[in-house]
Amino acid sequence: MGEPLGTIETILGTQAIDALRRPIEQACGLPGIAYTGESFFRLEQQALFPRTWMCLAFTSDVPEPGDAIPLMAAGVPLILVRDRTGAIRVFHNVCRHRAALMVTKPCSKLTQFACPYHAWAYDLDGRLKATPYFDGTRDGNSKTGLDLSQLGLVPVRSAVWHHWIFINLDGKAPPFAEHVRPLDELINGADLSATRIAHREDWAWNANWKMQNDNWETYHHVWVHRNVFTKITDDLDLATGQPIAEPIPLGTVVTLKRRGDQDFYPAAGDLPLIPFPEGHKRVRCTSVVFPNMTLTLQSDHLASVIADPVAPDRTVSKMGFFFVGEAASDPKFAAQRQKTLSRWLGETGVMRDYGGIRSQDMQVWEQQQIARRSPVADAVVFSPVWEKNVHHFQRMLVETMMAPG
Repeated sequence: MGEPLGTIETILGTQAIDALRRPIEQACGLPGIAYTGESFFRLEQQALFPRTWMCLAFTSDVPEPGDAIPLMAAGVPLILVRDRTGAIRVFHNVCRHRAALMVTKPCSKLTQFACPYHAWAYDLDGRLKATPYFDGTRDGNSKTGLDLSQLGLVPVRSAVWHHWIFINLDGKAPPFAEHVRPLDELINGADLSATRIAHREDWAWNANWKMQNDNWETYHHVWVHRNVFTKITDDLDLATGQPIAEPIPLGTVVTLKRRGDQDFYPAAGDLPLIPFPEGHKRVRCTSVVFPNMTLTLQSDHLASVIADPVAPDRTVSKMGFFFVGEAASDPKFAAQRQKTLSRWLGETGVMRDYGGIRSQDMQVWEQQQIARRSPVADAVVFSPVWEKNVHHFQRMLVETMMAPG
């Protein structure tokens, strides 16, 4: 996984780690170097992402058998492919001959992988099929007796959960079912399989990927999203002083669960509702699955972001929006779909207009990234009312990186 780096203790300092571990009322958040430092970013690629279940992509990114795309995860080149049987597989994007990239651009209708360097051929399930002229003969191994069964593409441990594909690069994480169990239990049987992809968009922004998870509170709503949340009582029960969306740390999931029977954002009209089993209460929540996937479950749609960390100050948000059945594509629901998407992405659909929830957040995160360069930004504090999730996420990140390899 690359050359050894310093430890999280040497990069952050034990004082900063101890301050983060305090109860939320006395805690200080991660210092600026965790957002701006190349050394910390590289350490995340070695000691964070490979150790857990990192979200890689949406299943809709490879919709048909024979579809394949090249991806990077934690600095490692990968292939995501849907094989001939329809199964989703992930491989290291490395030919076993001389380490050339196998896939360099999105492909469709593949029947095999062929290395562009020396034409070694692999089945879509990863088996090495041919090594032409490797030993001077047509089949390539008549003289050497090369054991093709030992030289297939190297698989990556992966799991599919509804619309999402997760990977565990080091192969040592607990079973994926354990990782996602808090969210499975939280959504109370919501039939996510009834939803279909309606809109998919990637957007790059100039800030650290952790800004996305640090944002998992509603304290900012009335100021950042003032076109949606017009008064503080949209998010705060003034009688109790408690947020209407309760911040709930659930181990590998940090979530905001909406109290009462209202969605987080106003409904768009007569869209079909996501089904729940008979007798199961409808849940509305917006959740982070550690480390890099978010899911907002509304009554009538799902909105999700996969954060792809590119550099300390560069992230790509892979955004997916899902509606129930025909509502994802039928023209009769076009107006309602567009109303929903405009709320997330802005009326014009251009993220840089900063008119939608996603782009408004990204604008603030880019401003925070600049502020994080200041030594003053090392002493940040948490609201014990609103920001339990932020504190929990940052502590979980540090504890994961400090765990024995």
